[in-house]
Amino acid sequence: MLTKNDERRRQNARIALSVVFSVLLSGIVRALAIYMFTTPNEFAPGGINGIAVLLEALSGWNSGYFLIMLNVPLFFVSFFLIGKFGAVVSTLSMLFTSGLLIVFDYLPWMADLRYMPEYNAILAAIAGGVLLGVALAVTIKSCGTSGGTTVLASLVNKKYRNLSVSAMTSAFDACVVLASFFVYHQGEPFAAKLDPVLLALVSLFVTSEMSDAILRGFKVAYRFEIITDHPEEIAAEIMQQLHHGVTELAATGMYSHQDKSVLVCVIRKRQIGEVQRILRKYPETFASFSPVSEVYGKFLK
Repeated sequence: MLTKNDERRRQNARIALSVVFSVLLSGIVRALAIYMFTTPNEFAPGGINGIAVLLEALSGWNSGYFLIMLNVPLFFVSFFLIGKFGAVVSTLSMLFTSGLLIVFDYLPWMADLRYMPEYNAILAAIAGGVLLGVALAVTIKSCGTSGGTTVLASLVNKKYRNLSVSAMTSAFDACVVLASFFVYHQGEPFAAKLDPVLLALVSLFVTSEMSDAILRGFKVAYRFEIITDHPEEIAAEIMQQLHHGVTELAATGMYSHQDKSVLVCVIRKRQIGEVQRILRKYPETFASFSPVSEVYGKFLK
């Protein structure tokens, strides 16, 4: 029989394994995004990654070195701003990315994996955004923060409380994106210099959407709230036809002061029409529904 100490050790081991997996996965995915799509197509994806890419374009040094130089001082700032755990995990992930970017330059076969601009730069921005979004979501899920410019935004927020962290993070990302206008395609027409900015915006948008989708969860469903005088009939039809459970809550109408029943059920998106067909049989019924994510418990697929 397991003791409390044994159970605690197992729990700590699972947490440690999860953190290691998160660091490895986010580091690998981020490194591939930068090496395969971002750097060869000459656009900066925003954040600390974008600054490192811009510095590589200006100096010719591998962006991995710049990621190390930028993240080491940020580690000490984040250590006090976002906590020890978040600082360690996010920094380890970034350092792993840095090491991989440096190693990639010493592997001749890695050069063949780069998606060069003569193929399709927009597809490169989309693919890079997807990978960076995955890396961002994994980092946030493991330690609750993305690190990087979020740390800088938190530092500014400490002094100027009226400025939100999310707004400042977006402002820092925008500065990085705009800086690419002055780094790439110098001496070329205006449209050519604008190209890296547009690619960066596409990449940032895809990154945001991808990370949000992962953080929201893929088990998305819809929650119906039905106010009715026919709870038994409606609940029976939903349970028989949709095979989902229904919960009944007692309620009182504040205008009529009459007792009502509120039925709550969670269904799949494709079943919305079936619920609406059931409710049409009861014209005095009022219903609303809204999306929910990360459904837990006894929810039939």
